[in-house]
Amino acid sequence: MILRLRTTQSTEDKLSYLQQWLRLSSKAAVMRLAISWSLKNNVVKVSSDNVSYDIKEKDGVDYLRLTIFGQNEDLFKLLIENDVRREISDDEFFPTLTSFYIERGVVEMYSEYRYVNDRNKFLLKLIELSEK
Repeated sequence: MILRLRTTQSTEDKLSYLQQWLRLSSKAAVMRLAISWSLKNNVVKVSSDNVSYDIKEKDGVDYLRLTIFGQNEDLFKLLIENDVRREISDDEFFPTLTSFYIERGVVEMYSEYRYVNDRNKFLLKLIELSEK
């Protein structure tokens, strides 16, 4: 069982911006939002062709599994299994798919943040996503 996930420096920079801008207590909170955002706005379907995790390509920060998910790890795993429409192994779930959903969600959230540039409008967008 792998207990750590490493981000890329680009993702780390975006996580920092989003954390400060949204005034959240941790980058892990932004990561959980990013996974949720990615699950809701899944334009690109997940396949083994577009999902890989190579720690040698990651130059960001390490995060513990417990830090990212807290007590909700099983819930996130079920949501990801529902999105990929199959059962996934623990090794595939963390760090491979988790990293994919975080990276994709952070990129989309950062793009939306830059487009909206208004905290309240961005939070409304998050609420609208939850109502879909």
